[in-house]
Amino acid sequence: MKIIGTKVFFLMLLFTASTCFANKGVNDDEYAKDVKHLFQVNGSANSFKQSIKTMIEHFKSQESNVPSSYWEKTEEEFLKTSFDDLYNMIVPIYRKNLSHEDVKAMIAFFESAAGRRIAQKTPAITAESMQAGMIWGQEIGRKIHEDIQSKGFKIRLPFTP
Repeated sequence: MKIIGTKVFFLMLLFTASTCFANKGVNDDEYAKDVKHLFQVNGSANSFKQSIKTMIEHFKSQESNVPSSYWEKTEEEFLKTSFDDLYNMIVPIYRKNLSHEDVKAMIAFFESAAGRRIAQKTPAITAESMQAGMIWGQEIGRKIHEDIQSKGFKIRLPFTP
């Protein structure tokens, strides 16, 4: 009787595990799909597109002998393909840190009126915040440099505040 109970237990365990793994793929696909949707509604996808366009414009200005037809084709190609590469890198990070319910809640927020306003303003806020952070970092660096010098220490590495 004990052997039969053990066999039944292992069969149930095997069935449960296989069911979980079978459903995992579906849930993973739904999770990835929802993260991609989140990037659409929170404005990240547009920021990614703008980053690609900015990079292309930068390269274009540096490489004057490359024909404009190349840049047009390259921009189009990268806009089509690079998002999947980026999503494939980002989805596991989201999965590690946020539940599927968290992602769905974020989608619901960004689909609200307040969320749409925030998504619209985030690129400007990010750009201005990065500029402020750069100025702040330079100021901290200058103060540390002055403090090191005031204490009579020598700086071994190239250090320019």
